[in-house]
Amino acid sequence: MSLLILSVSIIFLLSLNNFLLKYNFLVDKKDLEHKSFTSKIPVPLSGGFLIMASLILIKGNLTNINLFFFFIIFLGILSDLLVLKSPYKKILFQFFIVFFFLYSNDFYVLSTKVFFIDFFIKNKIIAIFFTCFCILVLINGSNFIDGVNTLVSGYYILVILSILYLGKNDLINYNFENFYYLLLPLLVFFIFNLFSKVYFGDAGTFLVSFVVAYYLIDLSNNNLVQPKFISPIFILLLLWYPGFENLFSLLRKILNKKNPSYPDNLHFHHLIYLFLKKKNKKIDYINSSSGILINLYNFLVFFVGVHYYYSAKYLTIILLLNIFVYLLFYFYLLKFLNKKL
Repeated sequence: MSLLILSVSIIFLLSLNNFLLKYNFLVDKKDLEHKSFTSKIPVPLSGGFLIMASLILIKGNLTNINLFFFFIIFLGILSDLLVLKSPYKKILFQFFIVFFFLYSNDFYVLSTKVFFIDFFIKNKIIAIFFTCFCILVLINGSNFIDGVNTLVSGYYILVILSILYLGKNDLINYNFENFYYLLLPLLVFFIFNLFSKVYFGDAGTFLVSFVVAYYLIDLSNNNLVQPKFISPIFILLLLWYPGFENLFSLLRKILNKKNPSYPDNLHFHHLIYLFLKKKNKKIDYINSSSGILINLYNFLVFFVGVHYYYSAKYLTIILLLNIFVYLLFYFYLLKFLNKKL
């Protein structure tokens, strides 16, 4: 079955890429400043379609939830085509899609195990708004880090593998088939993206982060009590990097009196890329190497985290340590490259 899904994914991606390149439709825009780290040759933005095909065609079901997944990928397509340019309008449409998804499916975070937050989210509407905020942070954070090859796909592969590890050891309850059908096309995308043959684009990052957010919240809600318990802080740890990247980027832009909604080249992955390029200009695939390097660190984080998936105390320590390491390296790289915030 795995071989069949992988084969179908590869054939689907190759066929779609050929079509998009032939008609020059949904091809990466090279004239945008924050795209300066991408390949110089035309690359199709077909990653999102691969994920959507897996959710509907391979898995073989069409549900109300899939309908909202379609809405979010359609929004991303409009952004990729530059039909929808305003960051504020994008966030507004994201909000409406996510909010009505949560409301219509009666779906939201049930508990964070943080007393003062749980006190407020006992109210259903507040809980929906809180969940909506968390998902929007993840969607836009994932879009922020999608500046070098393999970073987004590699990151979510690690997230899924962490969950499947817990499932394999019968530590938590869930329908792990959901993660399985998402993992296989992500692996196919990762290989093609490694060599700049395909990109996610906004459509892809919007979709994959939305889907993962839904699965992880659902997983957390189904494992809140013993004997199968997973700390909500573990879910936060799994999503820490895109979430923190988003919040930190907004904060640094506001502090420097810049428009927080517009992209720039001062994200952590950009600094890693410039550092590697300055150290050795002859390195092949510096773009992909930057994403892999960051995810090697995240692999270590998740490797430690899965052994404490139930402990809020240890997970909080790991989370705070990650933020410290991020800031330490960020400001070191900034100084090394002689750049200003």
